[in-house]
Amino acid sequence: MDLATIKDASIIVAGFVAFVTLWQGIAQYAKQGRFVRVNQFVEMRRRFMENESFTRILTLVIANCPDVANEPILERRNLAAFFEELALMVNSGVLQAETVYYMFGRTALQLDDCPNFWQGLDKESRYWFVFRELVKDLRAFENTKPRKVSV
Repeated sequence: MDLATIKDASIIVAGFVAFVTLWQGIAQYAKQGRFVRVNQFVEMRRRFMENESFTRILTLVIANCPDVANEPILERRNLAAFFEELALMVNSGVLQAETVYYMFGRTALQLDDCPNFWQGLDKESRYWFVFRELVKDLRAFENTKPRKVSV
């Protein structure tokens, strides 16, 4: 073998190794992104399920009980703001919309449809724009064909 052939072969091998390394790096990056999304989703779900004031308020909302208006306004605001956080995570690409809609959507719609929940909170103010947009998207989502949900 002459020197030029060895040089050409080493360039081809080095190019192949670089391509395989790049491909593995891209795959690992994508896998890491999914892992971060799963962790974010699990953390949000945990916050939602373990928050006693959320549970108490949602029990009243689901029962359509007028007593929900007697719950502290700060706790009701925090519950609605939780849904805004979810919407922001969807808007920024951290969480997939279908997953958030599937796991949290019904509850957000129940909040929106409960006038007693909103007593003392101006739902139409500019500060609840993200919540209103989420609800609008959820209502549209309800009319779509179900498909695979993933994080």
